[in-house]
Amino acid sequence: MTLGKRIRQLRKERNMTLVDLAGGKITKGMLSLIENDKSQPSMTTLSHIAKKLDVSIGYLTREGDEEWTRQMLAEADFSHYFSFPFEHIEKNILPHLDRVSQGSKGMDLYNIIRIYYRYKGEHATADEYTEKIGNFYRRIGIEHLVVKNRLNDAISLMYSQDYTEAYNRLVDSEAEVMEFKAYDPHLELEYVYLKAIFSVPVDMEECIPLANRVIELSYDMENFKYFFSANMILGYYYGLEGDMENHGKYEERLKQYLQFNSQEKYELELIDADHPITVFHVLVEDTKQRADLYEAYVRKIEAHHEADNIQSSNMAFYHPLFLLEMAYFKKDYRTVVENYKEGMYIRSAAQHPIDRIIMATRSCIYPLSLHHLGERRQAREAFERIEETIEDIKHSVFTKEFSMIRDIIFEGNRGMVPKEK
Repeated sequence: MTLGKRIRQLRKERNMTLVDLAGGKITKGMLSLIENDKSQPSMTTLSHIAKKLDVSIGYLTREGDEEWTRQMLAEADFSHYFSFPFEHIEKNILPHLDRVSQGSKGMDLYNIIRIYYRYKGEHATADEYTEKIGNFYRRIGIEHLVVKNRLNDAISLMYSQDYTEAYNRLVDSEAEVMEFKAYDPHLELEYVYLKAIFSVPVDMEECIPLANRVIELSYDMENFKYFFSANMILGYYYGLEGDMENHGKYEERLKQYLQFNSQEKYELELIDADHPITVFHVLVEDTKQRADLYEAYVRKIEAHHEADNIQSSNMAFYHPLFLLEMAYFKKDYRTVVENYKEGMYIRSAAQHPIDRIIMATRSCIYPLSLHHLGERRQAREAFERIEETIEDIKHSVFTKEFSMIRDIIFEGNRGMVPKEK
């Protein structure tokens, strides 16, 4: 919405005539020219109009259409784990970029557009939106939001799986984070957490102290947004390293945390509440116990969604996976082979590198089932297709189980790992 149209709209909303708004400061004719965008008011005139309309000058001069921007944000779920509204963006938003309001909601929409271009691999265009957002907050003097925008820029790179570039951009912003954390103390917590997760494929030795720092800051700030994730990462790491003492320490901390934090997301994510940090997702010794856990878990989430009458696409995505894995642990390999579909373990939304590895590992029930059925060539081909999906991070310490599965399929080693304690 132009300046003139906004002035006219506000005037009519207040049941004011041109004469009423013009007052004794400007002429009716001049005001008419301004409302029709045929003349630009001076700062003195603009100040008078804003005062008469009881709004700020900043509100009057804001570009774009606030209502349209809010509508575009409300019409799609941009934060969804398993889908991204490409069609909505391409059809309804990109052709009308002149309507994006130059306010906080407009910056939210710019962030969505930035993510869209990260998905597309069009990084130069995505960087332009990073600059647009930064310039907006810089222009209105909110410097700590300029820094927050840089963190969000790094997050956007997760959508294109450019973890190293995200890590480097975070490091470049560290001095500013430390400078402006006085204005927003949670900047430091978010920065340290993001640096920890992006350091996983870059430098695991750096990740460990960073994740521990996240836990310390969580207590200091009484902000536990990343507490669960940091403990999961560390417990999983030590479990894979065979350091069960440290693994147990982080697992016990999580169990204590879950006793007083009974959020639904944890209830629905944890297959085994007694062991919240899973070390091996497929290569377990006691397959019957794991099958029983999956069966109970599937019943729990089905009952939950039925009782609440929730049509959840999370459920639609995960439910077939749980059933498939349950069949695998019951050694019903034929069911796994017949119901597995390529790509069913790949989420379209941004994923932490560890999540990608875990999903790739879980999908290995398919080549393993082929292997157990004696279809060795097909098993190896299926494994290699899965391996391609984590090519950029396959040398991470978190691929230990994945590599063990590879040995089984390609070396004929049928050995299982020790039972988890």
